[in-house]
Amino acid sequence: MILSRYWFIFSIINLVSFIICLEFFILHEYNNFDSYIYGQSAFTNSSGLVDKSTNVSFNAEGTINTILFSQDTSNNTKPLVKDINTNHSSKYLLVGKWRLDVLNDNVTYFKSNFTMIDTGGHDIHFHTIVYKPGSTQPITQNQQGKPGILFKYKNNNTAGFNSNVDIYTNGVLEWEDVPIKVTFMNEKVIMIDIKDKKTGEHFLKNPIYGMINSVDLIHQ
Repeated sequence: MILSRYWFIFSIINLVSFIICLEFFILHEYNNFDSYIYGQSAFTNSSGLVDKSTNVSFNAEGTINTILFSQDTSNNTKPLVKDINTNHSSKYLLVGKWRLDVLNDNVTYFKSNFTMIDTGGHDIHFHTIVYKPGSTQPITQNQQGKPGILFKYKNNNTAGFNSNVDIYTNGVLEWEDVPIKVTFMNEKVIMIDIKDKKTGEHFLKNPIYGMINSVDLIHQ
């Protein structure tokens, strides 16, 4: 009888210990999961730029970080004009900064300064891309996508604009009215697609990529 009583007490102690350990394990896992979700939320800080229908105003800036090289190995890789700054058999590193101002879906300012140098440390030169602003009047939905006017696609969270720019090399205007398309992807990556025929394929028929460091909406 005494042995049975001790066995019953021992079983109760084991059951209580198991419940305590199980509760500690569950709470410990829950706390880890909660921290992980909080970290993800803090990392993703979208301004909801694409969710705005029309007439959005904002400032954005970031960096240029990309490598350009000719991916076409055919005879068509020969440049359209002789270019003393670019060797079409080399890879080029581009590093710099950019800034964009938009008022009522109209691009009022876009400028990018970056250094271009081959990956062997040769042929270093400097470029500046300067946008020529147009109207700053409020626009309607059917005007989006026209040159100098912001376009937004909610299905893939992209925004951007088409325009003409002047491109300077080492501080000297080299190409005027060059068509470009600037795209912002998921408010984290910028892509500058330069229509390279105008520049004698100086940028090796590749888009220029960079990072979006900040997007600040202007509430009017």
